[in-house]
Amino acid sequence: MKYTAVVIGATGLTGSRLVNLLFDNEQYERVITLSRKRTKLNHRKHESHIVDLFDPATYTDFLKADHLFICTGTTQAKTPDKEEYYRIEHDLPVQVAEVALHNGVQKVIAISALGANPDSKFMYNRGKGEMERDIEKLAFKEAYFVQPALIGGEREEQRKFESAWKKFQKLIDPLLIGFLKKYRTIEPETIAQSMIYVAINGYEKSRIESDELKVIASL
Repeated sequence: MKYTAVVIGATGLTGSRLVNLLFDNEQYERVITLSRKRTKLNHRKHESHIVDLFDPATYTDFLKADHLFICTGTTQAKTPDKEEYYRIEHDLPVQVAEVALHNGVQKVIAISALGANPDSKFMYNRGKGEMERDIEKLAFKEAYFVQPALIGGEREEQRKFESAWKKFQKLIDPLLIGFLKKYRTIEPETIAQSMIYVAINGYEKSRIESDELKVIASL
């Protein structure tokens, strides 16, 4: 069976890896990206659309596929305004998912975060948790939320605190064993590989933590 994928967040750290892996995967015949800026991607499978993801009228006609991959996100440092931050972390993915479901998309795979919880005292974890909850309420045939720990790799934009933390995290990763293993750094390629596997094969759980993603990616 051949699939069509729609990816939002294709210009980001994990989204860009995901798109390239979809290009290489023979089970995908079309890869549609919806983004506010032009991507540097060039592939025979690729169909790119410049849209405003906050305005469904700009992308409803293009969001037609078998699988929707949601890779959007921001940081509090990049988006200090709390309302705008919540719009990006919660409102945008939920709205895109609603349009996808209305267009007949059967399966959604979204990047969330380790510790996502709608009842969390921390804004980041709470926003991700509410995003998971509200997409799940839409009742897709299948909905999965990958929950990575700190994501490795280098971003195009400079995030000084994140870069410093990644260096520290690399030092302590070997010390994180047992139930702490899920807090080790995970590479964006690993997340992307696991998302594709889950999209094609399904998974027994809807929420998949970081250490499980590494196992899935190796399958």
